[in-house]
Amino acid sequence: MVHLLLAAAGLGVAGIDPAGALIAVGALTMGAREREVLGFGFVSVLGTALLGTVLSLTVGQRLRTVQWTAMLPPDRLAALIELLIAAGLLWWAVARLRRPESHPPRPRGRTRTSGSALLGLGVLWAAAAVLDPTFVGLVVVAGREESVVGVAAAHLLWILVSQAPLIALMVATARGRHERAVTWFHRVWDRVRPVASILGTGALILAGALFALDSLWWFVTERFLIPVPE
Repeated sequence: MVHLLLAAAGLGVAGIDPAGALIAVGALTMGAREREVLGFGFVSVLGTALLGTVLSLTVGQRLRTVQWTAMLPPDRLAALIELLIAAGLLWWAVARLRRPESHPPRPRGRTRTSGSALLGLGVLWAAAAVLDPTFVGLVVVAGREESVVGVAAAHLLWILVSQAPLIALMVATARGRHERAVTWFHRVWDRVRPVASILGTGALILAGALFALDSLWWFVTERFLIPVPE
């Protein structure tokens, strides 16, 4: 399980995304209550962890036994999927290098944001994790773990790391008034954004390389570098 948690932490670093925190900041500047923003954060974090756990325990663990096609043995299919994940991670790294950096929105108005809308947005944000290559990669890797606790811990660790900006903003919001939290987030994110961008892109490249190596190693030796429970 230690290997799985290390993989989850690495993929979490590769998938660090301030978008969740930006949504929360935008809601605060539009007049949302602190508890409503905290609700959005909890739904996003716990919902993503639950979704990943369910997918790993169903799709992930059955990946090696379900006969998707008679022409492809399950292990070969897994290796091909890992290769596709590697390509997705590396493509995302290139996209991050080419796109401008994200900036949190500055306060403009006080239009009231409903709590139910934020909760619904939290559910959608959690479901959108399936579009994240690092999340998909963890679903595949965690699907090899037989322990339900281990799978759940890995996905919880991934979301805590990848949504670290949102977690930090939630802590700041819970400890004080939301105006201070917004100001704090702007100040801190302006400082860490360049380093976070470099670390995230580097982690994407590393994760993509590891998935590619694991896949290519199977095609050469018919064994995965990342252990698979028998």
